[in-house]
Amino acid sequence: MEQPTPVVAVPDVPSHNAEVARLWEAYGQGTNERVPVTVAFDEQFLLPLQGRSFRGYYTNSEVQLDVQLRNQEWIRTHVVHDAPLGLPDEWWVAPAGWMHENEFYGAEVRLQDNDYAWGLPIELPKRKLIEHLRGLDAEERIRAGAFYRHWEELRALADGREHLGRPVRVVSPPVTSTHGIFTKAAEVRGLERICIDLADDPAFVHDLLAAVTDLTIERIKCWHRLAGSETTFPIAGGWGICDDSLTLLSEKHYAEFVLPQHERLYSAMTMGPRSIHLCGHVQHLFATLHRHLGITTFDGPGTQVDLVRMVRDIDAPITIQAQVSHAFLGRGHGEIEAAVRHVLQDEAKRRARMTLIGYASRGATMDNLRFFYECAVRHGAVDRGSGLP
Repeated sequence: MEQPTPVVAVPDVPSHNAEVARLWEAYGQGTNERVPVTVAFDEQFLLPLQGRSFRGYYTNSEVQLDVQLRNQEWIRTHVVHDAPLGLPDEWWVAPAGWMHENEFYGAEVRLQDNDYAWGLPIELPKRKLIEHLRGLDAEERIRAGAFYRHWEELRALADGREHLGRPVRVVSPPVTSTHGIFTKAAEVRGLERICIDLADDPAFVHDLLAAVTDLTIERIKCWHRLAGSETTFPIAGGWGICDDSLTLLSEKHYAEFVLPQHERLYSAMTMGPRSIHLCGHVQHLFATLHRHLGITTFDGPGTQVDLVRMVRDIDAPITIQAQVSHAFLGRGHGEIEAAVRHVLQDEAKRRARMTLIGYASRGATMDNLRFFYECAVRHGAVDRGSGLP
């Protein structure tokens, strides 16, 4: 792929970085005059920049190191958003862990050349599946996995290494959370099967989610032990999870099946503020997540929901890390602006602490990323006349 031109020309990097620092400082104090706007990238966008395949990236530690360093350099020199430009003090890299949890549970991971890896369902009868999960040893499973091997190899490769005169560091521990209790249970069981199980065998679903929760807690704690982090759980600071497959559930099913396991997980992990990444059609769950779990930071809500209704339903101080999804960043300027305006409604900006992220994957053009940022800045002004709750 030909190297694109920068999103926005910035002649004075120090001035840009100083302005960004002031914006985030004001955001932390609740006095920012506009919503901070950033752009994020994933493998679908970044791997073609380096002419790399998904399979090669997921299976080779040297490729992971090279791709991550080159792409961080590219982002910091080509993409203008509310983040620093130029060289960082340190470069941080991590093993590619998209399917680490599925591998941990014993699922077959299917590799592809031109798209993400995916974990297949574990083909066991229901009770055999529970027995299989209950019989797993967390440390043994971690050490046997490709993710652990890549982590060790990256640490060896990064030892004493510099990139453009800056030291390279490896994230340690590389695992601190989960892609989701229900999400991973659904992938291990199979999405259609677990939906049928909710109606036909609720006892099995309770057992499955309890087993996944227990293993999630042990897996995270084990990673901290292996990395020598000396972390004591529950931690005092904030902590959060993802669980995007909650979009499959009604509020009733969420409260009955998943909520008790989420509470167990959060209580085991943190005594501080709770957060969740949850995108998609989940309007019906926000108030329940806040009221019954005490979640105060919601990452991912965007064009699929009504953020004004969200803040009214919760009616309490919250943080919304909103998102305009990749689907819009591959479309025309009119659709991008409509999406930005839908998310950045005045009442939502006034009543919640908001940031906005544009998620760029395959199909996003540099011109669209530039337009997204300029558009979001233009519509991101925060009117504090009525104050925050």
